Amino acid sequence: MTITEFRHHKPPRLDALSREELATYFTETWELYEWLFSSIRADGAIYEKTDPLRQPLIFYLGHTAAFYVNKLRLAGLRDGALHERFDPLFAVGVDPASAGELEAQSWPTEAEVRTYRAQVREIVLEQIETVALDLPVTESDPAWALLMGLEHDRIHFETSSVLIRQYRVDAVERPDGWSYAPIDGGVRTSDPIAFEGGRAAIGKPTDDIVFGWDHEYGHLARDVAPFAVASTHVTNGAFLEFWGDDGYGREELWTAEGWAWRSSIEARAPRFWVVGDDRPSYRAMFDGLELPESWPVEVNRHEAEAFCRWKGEGWRLPSEHEFAALSADASLIDGNSAFADAYNLNITYGSPTPVGFMTGATTPSGVHDVFGNVWQWLSDEFYPLPEFKTHYLYEDFSAPFMDSEHGMLAGGAWASSGASASRFYRLWFRPNFFQHAGFRLARDA
Repeated sequence: MTITEFRHHKPPRLDALSREELATYFTETWELYEWLFSSIRADGAIYEKTDPLRQPLIFYLGHTAAFYVNKLRLAGLRDGALHERFDPLFAVGVDPASAGELEAQSWPTEAEVRTYRAQVREIVLEQIETVALDLPVTESDPAWALLMGLEHDRIHFETSSVLIRQYRVDAVERPDGWSYAPIDGGVRTSDPIAFEGGRAAIGKPTDDIVFGWDHEYGHLARDVAPFAVASTHVTNGAFLEFWGDDGYGREELWTAEGWAWRSSIEARAPRFWVVGDDRPSYRAMFDGLELPESWPVEVNRHEAEAFCRWKGEGWRLPSEHEFAALSADASLIDGNSAFADAYNLNITYGSPTPVGFMTGATTPSGVHDVFGNVWQWLSDEFYPLPEFKTHYLYEDFSAPFMDSEHGMLAGGAWASSGASASRFYRLWFRPNFFQHAGFRLARDA
């Protein structure tokens, strides 16, 4: 497999879904996940925890498979358990505030999990051949359980890639066909772009042609005051100045919560920088590289907010409605970024690109990479839209996280594919969590 074999596989349209397309999308989704996990080469590495706030990769290898089985059963498409131990063991992910909240587990062998995955694969293919396909497929149809499994799989391609990226380099090997973007290119300056403000709306229509998660649906319009945003994401080069000015050692630049996090883990630089005696280098997915100054920096929300304070001049993170306003003139196909080739989405590259590098990804107003490259931290805490309701197949997908402990992100990243690359997708994480995520500066006009 190569990245170019995956990049054009967009999410299925709900109004034109066929069994053949569903089977193809499933096979590609499954192989994409296997392709990623083939990078883990060191003996026993799959049982190592690369992030103290997450399970080892053996859990995520089993998790996406168990999800299919459990959702098919809830949808009435399957009776009984496939595996009395594995179905519940791999069912629920984690979201701890601290590493101490994670309970120790006794994990099965990788061979056992591989056997389980093979069984699930056959079950899903059989369901695709028999499930009712009444068009357009809606969230009340049994086929929704299959689509939910597929998009959940793609979400975990992305989250698992973040964990694999944190392995020691000698534990992984870049899979055949995986390609990074060029180190140089794009644009050299980040200019303020002014927006007049006005009415901006967020929310996914119920008749949208792409699968959606419960928290996406609804409609919320707000008046947005005039504002400005930087034309690019903050780059590694720009963040290098903050780092060189002792940004990680100056408490006054950080929120109280951010400084407590920085102090608790003695953070000295972004997670994917490698700091030695000289200039920092960069950890790409599987390799160490010279620091790509023109690529967007990848940080958590605490670090993004500290940079904003250091930058001064009223710079801050944009709100969700400001993001909606600046993305209103973006280049889309069928009104959705998930179908567009202009952005570094859908694993066009196996890394970020230089800011402004993607042809066609600049809006008429001059904003580069509104979608793709890296997720963009927002100023909002995760909240429900007015028409929010949970879906019976996944009651706890988003509702438990709608609180002040989870910040929002928008725009997608290079590793976002399928429905996760949709302009409607609303991502959330704890502010100390790492993702392929960076930020763009905003300020009042």
